[in-house]
Amino acid sequence: MTRDRRLKSDTLMAYLGTATIVALCYFQFSLEWVVTAWAAVVFALLAAALYLDRPIFLHQGLLLTAGLFARGMAHNLFGGSYFGAGDWRGRYFVLSSAAALLLASLFFAFRLRDRFKTALSSGRFASLWAAIVRRPEQMLFFVPIILLTCMLYLKMRAGMVTVSWGIEGVLIVLFALAVNERSFRLTGLSLLLLCVAKVVVLDVWGLQPRDRYITFIIVGAALVFVSFLYSRYRETIRQFL
Repeated sequence: MTRDRRLKSDTLMAYLGTATIVALCYFQFSLEWVVTAWAAVVFALLAAALYLDRPIFLHQGLLLTAGLFARGMAHNLFGGSYFGAGDWRGRYFVLSSAAALLLASLFFAFRLRDRFKTALSSGRFASLWAAIVRRPEQMLFFVPIILLTCMLYLKMRAGMVTVSWGIEGVLIVLFALAVNERSFRLTGLSLLLLCVAKVVVLDVWGLQPRDRYITFIIVGAALVFVSFLYSRYRETIRQFL
């Protein structure tokens, strides 16, 4: 019983300490840079989870990543903060730096995979949380990718959205091949297929001739390049299908 109380006290102190740091970042940084500050805290938490071998820091990092996602979507992208004025949508470098820090945290997330296996308990939420803890790299990848994809849609002019998504899709496929992660690879391919669908449904009819030609060339080149990668590394890809 004494040991249980001590463990609960340790957990409480750890959460209070992290909450203090997160609150300090919120009040000390300008509103648009809060997401970047929180991303740095996530990076530090995952590093602590790996090198101190404490699952509580991984849990905190994942929870803060979810909060960062909500903050980035509501404030930085769509200007939904109570403290924001107008329809301000942030700058490229703000969300890009936050996404870069989250992607850098994958260095620790891959090494934490399956290290802390949360006991399965009844309930859909408990099962979902156990799956997230066992595979933290999934959340650390999809959160920044979704933020970046939405940012490109909102910030790029209409003629360049498809081009930007095509380049992003190629980079995701390259990254997926480098780390041998199937879900990442499927994400990159899905984004490229989305580009093709957007070209056929919208861009052919709505873009100016110059933007249309640029879009066709870039998206076509991206598809050819990915096709070359698949033919070149066919055996490697089959190993992690």
